[in-house]
Amino acid sequence: MKIPTTLLFVFFGLYLFQSCDSQKTVIKNVPSDKLNNTYTIGMNDTLTIELKSNPTTGYVWSIDNKIKPKVIQELNHEFVKNNKTTDMVGAGGFDHWKFLPLKTGEVYLHFIYMREDGKINKEKYYKVAVE
Repeated sequence: MKIPTTLLFVFFGLYLFQSCDSQKTVIKNVPSDKLNNTYTIGMNDTLTIELKSNPTTGYVWSIDNKIKPKVIQELNHEFVKNNKTTDMVGAGGFDHWKFLPLKTGEVYLHFIYMREDGKINKEKYYKVAVE
């Protein structure tokens, strides 16, 4: 029996898509000594995580892991200058990460304060439980 070439390409493409998706980093558990905080939110709440930051140093915050399963969704991320030092050159501020719950469950977030060359300055781990 001969299988049409198009069908082979479809199955091969689906296999590649699935295998790429399974390579995403997902944090399933964090030791309590590394956990910075635990948040419990309801389905009608939003969660804002604030991290002290100063992008003029070359370091920026990013989320290292993919949020999976889709318990929460990132709504936005913004840098906000510190109100007390807005007129100072090179002054820092805060990165605000805002999340929206999608379904009940829990997820771990891993934030890294890193330079473009890969040098890591800080790491933060948070557990988020949605009820």
